[in-house]
Amino acid sequence: MSERNDRRENPDPREAPVTNEVGGTVWGPAVQAQSIHGDVRIDVGTRPRAPAPAQLAPAPALFIDREDELAQLRRLLDEGEETPHSPTLVVITGLGGVGKSSLALQWLHQVRDMFGDGQLYADLRGFASDPPVPAGEILERFLRALGTAPEHVPAEFDEQVTMFRSVTAGRRLIVMLDNALSAAQVRAILPASGRSLVLVTTRRRLSGLVVEGARFIDLDPLSPAAAEALLARVLGLDRTSAEPEAARDLVSLCGRLPIAVCASAAHLALRPKWSIRRLVRELADARRRLSVLSADEDISIQAVFDVSYGMLSEDEARLYRALGLHPGTDFGSHVAAAAGGIRVGEAFRLLDRLAGANLVEEEEGAQEEEDRFRFHDLLRLHAYAKAVETDPPEERQAIFVRIAEWYLSAAVAADLVVIPGRWHLGSRYEAAHAADPAFEGPAKALDWLEAELPNLRAVLLQAHEQGLHDITWQMCEALWGLFVNRKHYGDWVRTHEVALESARASDNRLAEPRMLLALASAHLNLHRFDTAVALCAQVVDLERAAGHAIGEASALSSLGVAHLGLGQPERAIVCFEQARLIHRDLGRERGVALMARRIGEAYRDAGRYDEAVLSLTEAEELFGLLGDRYNRTRVLTGLGQTHLLAGRSEAARGLLTDALALTEQIGALYEQANVRSHLAEALVAAGEARQAREHLGRALEILTRLDAPRAEPVRRRLESLAQDPPRPP
Repeated sequence: MSERNDRRENPDPREAPVTNEVGGTVWGPAVQAQSIHGDVRIDVGTRPRAPAPAQLAPAPALFIDREDELAQLRRLLDEGEETPHSPTLVVITGLGGVGKSSLALQWLHQVRDMFGDGQLYADLRGFASDPPVPAGEILERFLRALGTAPEHVPAEFDEQVTMFRSVTAGRRLIVMLDNALSAAQVRAILPASGRSLVLVTTRRRLSGLVVEGARFIDLDPLSPAAAEALLARVLGLDRTSAEPEAARDLVSLCGRLPIAVCASAAHLALRPKWSIRRLVRELADARRRLSVLSADEDISIQAVFDVSYGMLSEDEARLYRALGLHPGTDFGSHVAAAAGGIRVGEAFRLLDRLAGANLVEEEEGAQEEEDRFRFHDLLRLHAYAKAVETDPPEERQAIFVRIAEWYLSAAVAADLVVIPGRWHLGSRYEAAHAADPAFEGPAKALDWLEAELPNLRAVLLQAHEQGLHDITWQMCEALWGLFVNRKHYGDWVRTHEVALESARASDNRLAEPRMLLALASAHLNLHRFDTAVALCAQVVDLERAAGHAIGEASALSSLGVAHLGLGQPERAIVCFEQARLIHRDLGRERGVALMARRIGEAYRDAGRYDEAVLSLTEAEELFGLLGDRYNRTRVLTGLGQTHLLAGRSEAARGLLTDALALTEQIGALYEQANVRSHLAEALVAAGEARQAREHLGRALEILTRLDAPRAEPVRRRLESLAQDPPRPP
């Protein structure tokens, strides 16, 4: 506004004309005067100074644990104080219902006395059913709260931004922005003062705030103990302490998500005659879990997840649903690409977007070449429910088939690296043979199979349930190298019992004896020799009836091993000799080498040591030519054991040391434990009890981890060495 007052009436000749001006923007009345004689009183109705705003909601009444996160927030505030030219900006991210706002309020109430100019709060409604709140509306509220008269708040957004910066300059404020949807939404509401603290909660990865100096905290679900404490706080300690095991099961079914734990507690609080175990039984049905937890509209997990899902693009939502049909625990971009029928690069991009929306979680330590993601348990159920709701049955079936076939092909490629010379029934081995090796060596292939075993097992079981019988038994065939080397006895027996049912339902008549023989091998490893004899004899009959010579030879070999376990080496030699003849007729050098090894082991058990050494030496040479390091390791172990039994401990020690080096190279844990236990006996014979105990201790550690039957004899031997003077074996 500009005002000019030219004095034209009654001019004073002694004075030059005077011009008074007021320029610029003026808020409120303006008074001008040249000369004033006497008292002047001006009353323009001055507004009282507004009190410091205190807009934070009360600290949460049910806050539990989060001590680590609170300590991290305190560190971030201290770091922010060291950069006084911009406000400290902290962003708490996490999936819906994980407790972001509760953590924010708990911490802000702890530090609010450090910010004497007040606290501002706004729910940006980024994840509500209504549209997000415009930044201009938030700025208008904040300017009023900071004492700006309503009539002086600019109407234009840009002017609101600049005025907010002016008004907050030099002030020490807390600004909490809840449920932010985007970086732009936050950026417009940042105060100018470097003495302020801005805390943002969001379900999305607001990477655009990095350039604003934001510091990020990703909030995980509660620890098991904290989740149980929250349940007790809401439901009452008397009820949870009366059923401690049921309380643990309940918070586990809730995925330790605070909103789910509170929903469960509310469900029980309204039903005082219900036991906790009764609700656990209700939630055990995965198909009903979300609906039970969402029965109360005020605490609806389904509604929380639906909002996040509703904000996905079409491609993101499609992949989210497809991954809901993945039966395993975690997944990478390659299997995600198979599930979605898309390229790997596109799958990774979409997974990254889903992780940014906190609908999947990227696993800690995952590297770019082996990215890993997982669902929260309840989000997995939500994704599956959305797939059932949205996609027709035939599309869901096609998605699962793509997932299962990807895992089968990958397992076949890994198994081929572990044991390259073994014969197979599955059709995918031919393509894997033609391709480049999938892994650098057996150890890495075994590590991959072991890491993926939970997924492979889950896919196998679901494939069986859906009648995909060929995929089921072929998956077990591809797991042979893993089970032989790393054991996993429980999974070995369980998966093969299921696969045997699928094999019998398959059109491939050779699948049944193949699975029977693999199941017999599991029982052999568990030292259930009578069961193994019965199964192997059945396989011999089936393979002979089918005219499948190589299958018959494999069954005879396993039958011989079972006889060895029963202390019948001469019967074992007969079986091995018959199998060797078949392998020779078929021109299978690997089979001939295997039988030479087996015959040598039988001679050893029969006390025919010189014959054993000859046969085992022949086998060692053959496996060396074939490049089969796993079986060469077993032959060296057998030779060392034979020399030890024959009283040649120095020769045994050298052979067993070579065998140990090979087992470590190929990652064969069970064989490593086996070699160490025999090497310990060679060391005892040489009077080196301390080293012997070290090898037995490491063997016991491996066997215990594998839950192997040999763990107990090794334990007893280790105890005897600790108590008694060393004696030769």
